Amino acid sequence: MPRLSQILSVAAAAALATRANAAVKTEDFVCSVPTSYSQAELVYFAERNCAKVEQAIKDITIAYKDGIYVSEKQKDAWVQKTGRAWEVCQESKQLLENNADVKQAANLAINAWGTVMMKGKECCTLLNAPYCIDREVSGALVAGLTPFFILGVLFNGAMLTSLFCLPRNAKKTLVKAGGIASGSSDAALPPPTDTVTSLLGRLSKLCGRETSCVFQKDLEDRWLKESCLRELPGAEGAAKATAALFSSLQNTFDFQPDSVRNQFEHLVSLWRSQVAMVADRDVGAHEKVNEVLLLGTALGDLHAELLDGFLKWRAKLSAYEPSAVPSRDPVDLNMLGGAPRVKLTGLPDATAEVPDADVDIWLSSCLEEVATFLLVWGEAGNVRFMPEVLYFITDMALAAEKSPSADRAAPGTGRSNHFLASVIRPLYNTVFDEWYESVTVADGKEPKKDVKKLHFGYDNFLPANTANYDDWNELFCDPERLVDGILLEGGARLFEVPHSERFAALSHVDWQASLLAAATKTHREIHSIWGVFASTHRVWLVHSVLFFLGLCIVTGDPPSTISGSQPLFGHATLMRFAAVGLVVPLHAVLWWSARWQITGSALRPTWRECAMGLLYKWSVDWVRKTCREPTHKSLHMLIFSPPDVVALFPLVTYALLRILDEGSAVVLGLCIVHFVLSLYALTHLLFVPSERYKTWELSHVSWRSRFVRYLFWLCVFALKFIVGLQILGAVDDALTGLQIARPGQEPLSEVVQVYFTTNWWSNALLWLVMWATTFVLFTADTQLWFTLCCTMLGVLTVLKQRGWQAHSVCFEHAMSKVPERFSQKILYYAPRPPSTAGKEAANFSSNFPFMWDRIISYMRYEDDIDSHTMSDLAFDAKSGRDNVLWEDLHMPLQATAGMCAPGAGEDVAALRVKLPEVFRPKNASETWFKTYCMQTDRRAPSNADVQWRLAALGRGLALPMPRPYRAPFFPGLTVLIPHYGEQIMIQKKELFTKDERNEVPLMHWLKQKYEDEFLAFTNRQRARGVEWPIAGDHWDEYTDAMWDKCTAWATMRMQTLWRTVAGLCYYHPALQCHFEAQADKNSSLSKEGIWDPSESFTCLVSMQMYKFFDKIQLEHTNKMFDKFPDCLKVAFIDCKDKGDAAESDVVHSFQERRYYSCLIDRTCATEPDGRRKPGFRIELPGYPILGDGKGDNQNHAIPFMRGHYSQGIDANQGAYFEQMMMLPCALGEFRSNKRGDGLGKRIIGFPEHITSDIGSIGDFAASAEVAFGTILQRSYAVLGARMHYGHPDIMNKLYMMQQGGVSKATKTINLSEDIFAGMDFTLRGDGRQIHHREYFHLAKGRDMGFNAVLGFFSKLSSGTGEQILSRQTFRLGQVLHLPEALSFYYAHAGYYVNQFFVSISMPLLVFVWLLVLLSDCDETFLAYQQCQPGQKSAADVMAVFLVACFSWLVLLFLVANTMPLFCELWLQVNLKAAVHKFITSIITLSPLMFVFQAKTIGHYITNEIRFGGASYVATGRGLPTERRAFITKNSNGAFEGLYLDYANIAYYDGVMLLGGVIMVGAAGGTQLDDNAASLLRWTWLSVVLTIMSWLYAPFIFNPYNFVSKHFCGDMKSLFDFFFKSSGKNWNAWYERTLLKSRKGVARSMTDVGFFIAVLFLTAWYSLLNLKAQALTNIFSEIDLLNYLYAAILLPPFFGSLFYCTLVVLVENLAGCRTIAKAGLHTAQGWARERAEKAAKKAATACGTDAAVAPEKARTDLEQAGASGSGGEESAPDVASDDHEAVALSPKAGRPKLRPARSRIWADGVPLAISAIVVMILQIAESCLALWFFRWVGWHKAFLAGLILKWGLTNMCLFLAESILLTPHCLSVLTLPLHHWVRSNRIARDMLVSMVIALPLLPLVFLNHLNDYICPGCSAHQLLIYRDPGTVEREERVFDIDPDADDAEVLLAVAPEPESMPPPTSSKPAVPAGSASAPFATTYGVDVSPAARAGALPGVLSTWSAAIFGGATPEASPGGAIGRSA
Repeated sequence: MPRLSQILSVAAAAALATRANAAVKTEDFVCSVPTSYSQAELVYFAERNCAKVEQAIKDITIAYKDGIYVSEKQKDAWVQKTGRAWEVCQESKQLLENNADVKQAANLAINAWGTVMMKGKECCTLLNAPYCIDREVSGALVAGLTPFFILGVLFNGAMLTSLFCLPRNAKKTLVKAGGIASGSSDAALPPPTDTVTSLLGRLSKLCGRETSCVFQKDLEDRWLKESCLRELPGAEGAAKATAALFSSLQNTFDFQPDSVRNQFEHLVSLWRSQVAMVADRDVGAHEKVNEVLLLGTALGDLHAELLDGFLKWRAKLSAYEPSAVPSRDPVDLNMLGGAPRVKLTGLPDATAEVPDADVDIWLSSCLEEVATFLLVWGEAGNVRFMPEVLYFITDMALAAEKSPSADRAAPGTGRSNHFLASVIRPLYNTVFDEWYESVTVADGKEPKKDVKKLHFGYDNFLPANTANYDDWNELFCDPERLVDGILLEGGARLFEVPHSERFAALSHVDWQASLLAAATKTHREIHSIWGVFASTHRVWLVHSVLFFLGLCIVTGDPPSTISGSQPLFGHATLMRFAAVGLVVPLHAVLWWSARWQITGSALRPTWRECAMGLLYKWSVDWVRKTCREPTHKSLHMLIFSPPDVVALFPLVTYALLRILDEGSAVVLGLCIVHFVLSLYALTHLLFVPSERYKTWELSHVSWRSRFVRYLFWLCVFALKFIVGLQILGAVDDALTGLQIARPGQEPLSEVVQVYFTTNWWSNALLWLVMWATTFVLFTADTQLWFTLCCTMLGVLTVLKQRGWQAHSVCFEHAMSKVPERFSQKILYYAPRPPSTAGKEAANFSSNFPFMWDRIISYMRYEDDIDSHTMSDLAFDAKSGRDNVLWEDLHMPLQATAGMCAPGAGEDVAALRVKLPEVFRPKNASETWFKTYCMQTDRRAPSNADVQWRLAALGRGLALPMPRPYRAPFFPGLTVLIPHYGEQIMIQKKELFTKDERNEVPLMHWLKQKYEDEFLAFTNRQRARGVEWPIAGDHWDEYTDAMWDKCTAWATMRMQTLWRTVAGLCYYHPALQCHFEAQADKNSSLSKEGIWDPSESFTCLVSMQMYKFFDKIQLEHTNKMFDKFPDCLKVAFIDCKDKGDAAESDVVHSFQERRYYSCLIDRTCATEPDGRRKPGFRIELPGYPILGDGKGDNQNHAIPFMRGHYSQGIDANQGAYFEQMMMLPCALGEFRSNKRGDGLGKRIIGFPEHITSDIGSIGDFAASAEVAFGTILQRSYAVLGARMHYGHPDIMNKLYMMQQGGVSKATKTINLSEDIFAGMDFTLRGDGRQIHHREYFHLAKGRDMGFNAVLGFFSKLSSGTGEQILSRQTFRLGQVLHLPEALSFYYAHAGYYVNQFFVSISMPLLVFVWLLVLLSDCDETFLAYQQCQPGQKSAADVMAVFLVACFSWLVLLFLVANTMPLFCELWLQVNLKAAVHKFITSIITLSPLMFVFQAKTIGHYITNEIRFGGASYVATGRGLPTERRAFITKNSNGAFEGLYLDYANIAYYDGVMLLGGVIMVGAAGGTQLDDNAASLLRWTWLSVVLTIMSWLYAPFIFNPYNFVSKHFCGDMKSLFDFFFKSSGKNWNAWYERTLLKSRKGVARSMTDVGFFIAVLFLTAWYSLLNLKAQALTNIFSEIDLLNYLYAAILLPPFFGSLFYCTLVVLVENLAGCRTIAKAGLHTAQGWARERAEKAAKKAATACGTDAAVAPEKARTDLEQAGASGSGGEESAPDVASDDHEAVALSPKAGRPKLRPARSRIWADGVPLAISAIVVMILQIAESCLALWFFRWVGWHKAFLAGLILKWGLTNMCLFLAESILLTPHCLSVLTLPLHHWVRSNRIARDMLVSMVIALPLLPLVFLNHLNDYICPGCSAHQLLIYRDPGTVEREERVFDIDPDADDAEVLLAVAPEPESMPPPTSSKPAVPAGSASAPFATTYGVDVSPAARAGALPGVLSTWSAAIFGGATPEASPGGAIGRSA
C-alpha cells in the first residue's frame, strides 16, 4: 500500500493541474462555521475536516489502484475533487500555522470536505456525533418516523374507537328468547297483587304435586330419623318448625319439591356443623358442653355467617332512599308471601343480640331468612354465579305480601314450577342470549350429546363489550344503578312498585332491557396492550422510575462544551435527575388512556359529565344537582381526579426549568417544587390504593405483615437495582465506545439542525434499540430476583414455624418424635398413660399404638409394604400378615389388635407394647453418617412412596397446627370432584390383550415398574387361599376373578377416578377412628347408633357425562358405590326433550332439551340400563355448561354439598390414611371464638405430593410442582399473594356461596377457573384470609410426556392471558398496597409474562449484536463511513456489553428455576438429596426443557392477549412411552407430528436465531482477542443452549426418536408432506393453522407486534440507507445511481412475483387444479361464511328477515370478487384423496373444472418446485442489488443489505397474507399473489425442516451403533427415563418327559422378551407413584437388581420392533400441543 506522502503528492499534482480551472470557488462554499464556537473548537473543526479529506484521498487512491472506479468519468471526478480539496486544506493549514484568521481556516477546512468532496450534501460542523449535517431531508427521516407514526395511529385509533364505537348506555327494545318483543303494548303489567295471588295459587295445585302435610312429614322424618341432632334438647320442636317452614315456602313460592328436600337436608347439615363449632368452644375451654344452648346458638351463628353478605347488601340498599327498602327489624317476622309457619320456641341463644323475650321471634326470623335464601340459591342454576342477584330475589321473597288462598286459580299445564319458570329462567335466558345462538342435539347414533353454538365472532373470546356474570352482578351491587336499571315490560322501574309487591312483579321484569350490555358493562376485557397495561401499570411505573434513575446515575453529566451549549436534558446533576420526573406525567397519560379503554359503557361518563367533571370536580354537590344522569358515573369513574391533574404538573415545571437559565436564583426553588409534585404524583400512583375500584373493604393487614412485605420488596429491588446499574453502565460504555449520537445529551440547537440527517437517524435508532433492549432485560430479571428472594423467605418461614431452632430443622430425627407429637396434636383428647415408678413412661397416648397399627394396615392393604415390613413398622408384630381385608380396616380400633389391651376396669398401664424400630431416636451423627456414607437403614421400608409418607408425617407433625375438633363435634366437609371423561378404572383389555402382534401388555410393565408392590399384592392374594401365580408372568392363565383383582391393583397405580375417590374416602374411616379413640362420651351425640362419620363427610363426584356413560363406565361407577356406600354421592346432568309446555315454561326457544341436576348414591335403585334412579332431580333453567366446562360442572353440583366446608379435588389425585387423620386439625384452621369475629372467613391451602415423577420430563414437571406447592406457596402466603388453586384447598363453603361458588365460569375469561375464587375472595375482603399450611398433604398426578407437559403449560398460559385482562386482576392491581400488588403480579401473571421476556431476550440481543457489528465501518472508503479517530471496534464493544448485560441472565434464569426445589429438598430431606436432584436434572438436560418451556409459555400468553382463542385443553396424562413422529399422516388423512406441533412456536424463531448467529460470525463478532473471547463463553453457551432447545428439544425428549427404522419413515412422510399432490398436504396444514389466523390488513397493521417489527426493520433500513448514501457520495458520477439506490433498499420480490404470474397464466391456460386456486377458493369460503353470519346477526338484531340477509351478503360478496372469477372455473376441484383440503373447504361445494389434458400437469407446477425457484430468484435478486457493496469491499454493508431484504420480504409476506383474506381482494387477479405467498411459506418450512432433520442423522447413526454394540443399554433411554435398560433375557419353556430314557427335552415356546413397556395404542393413564426401590424377599422369587432391571426403558427398541415389525411406523396419537393461533 503506498505511503500517505505519495498519495498527497499525487493530489498536489492534480491540484496544480486544475488550479486555473478550479471547479469550486470560495464564494461557492455552502458550509459555514457557526458563530458560537470558540477558537479552540474552530481549530478542532479545521483539523478534523482536513483529516477526513486526507483519509478520503487515501481511500480513493487505493481504489484507483485496485481498479474500483466504474468509469473514466468517475476517475476524472475523483481527481478533480481530491485536488481541489487538497488545495483548500493546505490554505487552511497555512492560516492556522500563521495564527491568522482561525475562523477562515475552519471555514476552508469544513468546505474542503463538505463542498468539494461531498458536493455540498453535508457539512461537518458538529462537535459531537453525528458530527456532520445533511443539507437535504433524507430518506432515513421518513423511515425513522414510520414506527412512531404507526404508534400514534395505534394510540389515536384505539381512543377514537373507544370513544365513538362503544354501545351507549341506552335501553333498547330487544327480542326475547321466546320470540315476543319486550315493551309491546299487549304485554301490560297485571296488578302485582293479583299476579302473585293467581299464579302462586294456580301453580300450588299442579297435578301430581304432594300435599303440604305429607311433604312436611317427610321433611320431619329426614331430621328426626336421620340426623344426630335429634338427640339434642329442643330438636323435635326445631324439626317441626323447620319442616313446616320449608313446606310452606314450597307451597307459597312453588319451589321444586326435590330442591326443597335437598336444601332441607343441606340446612340440617349446616345446622349440625354449626352445632359442632359451638360445642367446640366449650371443649376448647375445657368445660362440659351445654347441649341446651347448642341448637339456638348454632342457628344464630349460621344466620350470621351464611347471610353475612346478604345482610350487608340489604343494609346498603336500604340506606339508599330511592330504593324504598325498609331497614331490617331483628324481632319482626318476614311476610314470605303469607306462608304459614310454626314459630321456633324453647331454643335459647347464649349470644343473641335481642332481649330474652324476643329470642324466639328473632330465631324464627333467622330461620326464615336462611331457609328462603337456601331455597332461592338451590334453584338458581347459572344465576348462582351472581350472588347479589340472589340477594335481590331473596329480599323480594322475604318482603312479599300475603296471598289469599281463595284467589288461587286452577292448575295450568306447565311442567316447570313457577319460581323456576317466572323468576330464574328469564334471567338465565338473558345470559344465554348474550353469548350463544343455540344448543342443539348432535346428529348421528346414540348417545346424542348437546352441541352449543356461540354467536359469530365469539369463538376466540367474548368481545370486549359483551356483558358477563360479573357485569350483571355488579349492577346489583350498586344501589343507584340498580334502582335506575331494573325495568318492567311496560317501561316503568321495578323500584317504583311498593316493596311488598316487587316479588310479584319479578315475572314481568324486562331482563333483556335491564341487563343490556351497554347499560351493565363495567369492565371491558380488551385483548390489546391496553388491557395488560391497565392491570399492571404500577409494575411498569416502578421499573420505569428505577430504569431512568439508574440511567441518570450511570450516564453522569454530559461533557461540557467551550461554547456552553446546554444538552437536551440539562447539564447539571440536579437538572438531569429532574428529568426522571417526566416519567410520572407520561405514565399518567398512558394510565388514563388504558383506564378509559377498559372501562365499560355503564361507568363511562357522558360528554356533559366529562366537561362538568373537569371544571367542577371538587364541587360534588354541584355535579349531583346539575347532571341529569345518575351521579355514580361522575363520582366513581370521572376521568380526572385531583392527583391525576397534579401528575401532569411536572411537565410544566420541567419546561420552566429548561427555559430558565441554570444559574438563575429561582431554579433551585422551582426544582424543589418539581420534585415535590413528581413525588406526590408518584406516591399516589404507586403507594396509594385506589378507592374508586373498591366495592368492598379489603381485609385488615397487620403492621408487622405490611412491614415484612415492604422489606421483602425493598430487598428485591435493591438487588435488582445494584445489578441493573452494572447493566446500564455497560450500555453507556458501549454507546460511548461506538461514538454515536446520544439524543439525551445533545444540545437542543444541534438536534434541530440534525433531526433530518441520515447519520443522526441511524445513530438515534441504534441508540433507541439498545436502550429498549436494555429495558426489556431490566424488567425481565425482576421475576428471577423475586423467585430467589421467595426461596430465602420460604426458608426463613420454616425456621419461624420451628421456633427459629435451626438445629431441629437440620439434624432432628422427625420419626422418633411421631408418637409424642401425634399424641399431642392429633390424639389431643385421648388418655395418656400414667407414669409408673421405676419404669420408663410412654410419651404417647394409649390409643396411639392402635391408631398407628391401623395406619400400617392401610399401607399393607394398598400393597405399598409387604408383611415383613408391616411387622417391623407396627406395634403389634403379629399384625404383619398378608391377609389384610377391606373389612378389617373398618373394624373397631382395638378389635384387630394383638397387643395386650386392658380389659374393663383395668389400669391403662396394663397395655404393654414394644416401640417399633422406626421410632428409635437417632442423633445428628448417626443421621449424618447413614446419609452421606451410603449406609441405608435395613429395617426401614424400601418403597420410596412409603418413605416419603413417613417422612411427610414426621415433618408435618413438627409444624404448628390448631387444636383438633373432638368427636362427635366435627364440622361437615364435602369433597367435590368434577369429572368429565377421565378414566374410572383400568380395564382388562387395557392391561392385557393377546393378539397376533403379540404386544407386550401394560400389566407386564406395571408389574416390572412396581415389582415389590406386585409381590406384596400376590402374597396377599395367596394368603386368602386363592390359587394365584407366584410370579404373575403368565397373564393368559389368569381367570376373570383374578383379573378383577389385578385391575383394582393397577387402577390404584394409575391416574384414575377410582384412586381419587378411594383416597378421599379415607376421611370417613379416619373420623371413625377419632370417634373411637377420643370421643366425648358424655355427649348425647356419642350414644351408639346416633353419630355417624357420614354426617361430617361427603365425597361428591360431579359426573357431567353420567347420562351418556356406556356399560363399562356405569359398571365401574356402581362398583364405587359398592365399595364406598356410606359417603360417596354422584351428581350428574340429565336431559329430556322440552315438550309441548316449553313455551309456557319459558324454556329458551333455541334449546331443544330440558336439563336436570340429579343426585344418586348407594341407596338409589338401579334401573335396567345400569343407571341409578336419582334421589333428587332438580330442573335447571337451561343448558348449564355455558362456560368452559369445569366451573359449570362444579356449579350444578354445589347444591348437593353438605356441611360448612368444601375441598376441591381433581380426578387425578390420591390420599393417604395417615394424612386423613389430620382432618380435625385442618378444620380447626377455621375455628372462630365468637359470633361475628370473622375468623372463619378463610381458604386454607395445602401442598401436594406429586407422584408422576417417571422419566426426565415427568421428574421436571413434578419438581416444578413440588417447588410451587411448598416453598413458593409458603412465601406467597406471607406476602399476601396466595390465591386459591382448586386443589387441595379447603374453603369455608358459606362464604364461597356468597361470592358465586368455588369457581367462575364466564366463557374464555375464566378458563383458569379456580384462581378467580381466590381473587374474588380477596377483593370481597371484610376479614377474609387465605393461608397456606404444610402439615397436610394429598397426592397428585401430573403430565409426564414432553407434549403433555407443554400442553398443560399452554393451557395455563392461555388462561393467564385471559386472567390478566379480567376485572379481578385489574382491580387487585389497583386496590392492593404496592407490596401485595407486586407479589400478586409476580406470583401469577408476571411469571408467564416474564417467560416471554426471557424467551425474546436472546433474539433481541443477537439482533442488537448484529446491528452494532454491521453498523461498524468496512475496510475501504473509511472517510465516507463517518468513522472517527480512536473509535473502538464494534466487536470489542459488544463483547463487553454482552458480558455485562446478558451472560448472567440465562444463568440466573436456570438458578431461579432450580433454587426453590433445591432449598425445599434440603429442608425436607437433606443436602445430599438436593445436590443429587440438581446434578441429575442438569445431566438429563433440564435446561433444554426449561428454555423450550419458556418459549412455549411466551408464545401462548402473547397470542392469547392479542388474538384470544383460549380453550380447555385435555392434556392427557399417559405414560411417556409414546413416540411422536417428526411428521406423519394420521387416521383422518391429515398430517401431524412434532414439526407441525412447534413450527410456529419455536422452530421458525430457532432457525432465525441460528441464522443471526451465523451472521454474527460473518460480521466479525468472533474476531476478538483472547481475553474478550473468554469473557463471551457464557454468552455463547446461552446462545447455543437456546438454539439447541428451540430446534431440537422436542426430538431429544421424544421416545425412540433416533431409531433408524422410525426415522426413515419420518423422512418419507416429510417428503410426501411437501411433494405429494403438488404440495396440497402442506397447503391444507398452512391454511388451517397459519393463514386462517390472520385478521385482515386493518387488524394486522394496528397490532403492537406490527409496530415492533416496523421499528426494528426501520433500524436496518436506516443503517443500509446510510451505507447506500455514502456509496452514492463516492460514486457520484454513475448514470444509473438512483436506480441502484432504489434496488438496494427495495424488497426482492420482482423476479419471483413475475415468475408466479407466469406460472399462474400457464396453469390457467392448461386448466390445472392449482394450490393458488384452492387457496383463493378457501379464502372466498371463509369470507362468505363470515359475511353470512354477520348479516344474519345484524338482521336478527334489527328484526328483519334473517333468511334474506345472508343471501344478500353472499350476492354482494360475489359481486365484489367477480372480476375475472370465471363462473364455474373460478376455483379448482379437490382430489378425492386430499383429506385435509376436503376437511378445510367451506360448506359450499367447489365448482368443477374441465379435465386437464395430462395427468402430470393436472395439479400444475408442484409448489415445492416453485418454492425452490422463488427462493433462488429472490436470493439472486438480493445479491445482484447488493453486489456493488461486495465489489467495493463493504462486506458488512452487504450482510446488512441481505438482512434488510429478508426483513422486507417477511413484511411483504405478512401484509400479503392479510390482504388475501380481505373481502375486496378475492378475485382471480390475486392468484399470482396466492402462489407467491405459498411458495415463500413452503420454502421456509422446507428449509427449517431440513435444518432440523439433517443434524439428527448423526444421532440416528450413533443410536444404531449403540444398539448394535450394547443393545440393552441405550444412552437416549438413559436420558429420557434415567435407566439405560438391560439386555433382554429370553424366557424358554420346555416339555420334559420323565419317563423317557434320555430325558428328552422339547422346546415348547419360542423365546420372548422379558419385559417391555406398554403399547402406545392402549393410551393408559399415568402410574400414581414413583419407582419403588429394590428389596429382598423370602418368597423364592428372584428380585435382585439384575433380574428386576428390565423395567421401563431397557427394551424399548425391542418393543418398537414387536409392534411395528418391518413396516414403516406411524406415530401414535396423543401429546400434541394445539396449533398456534
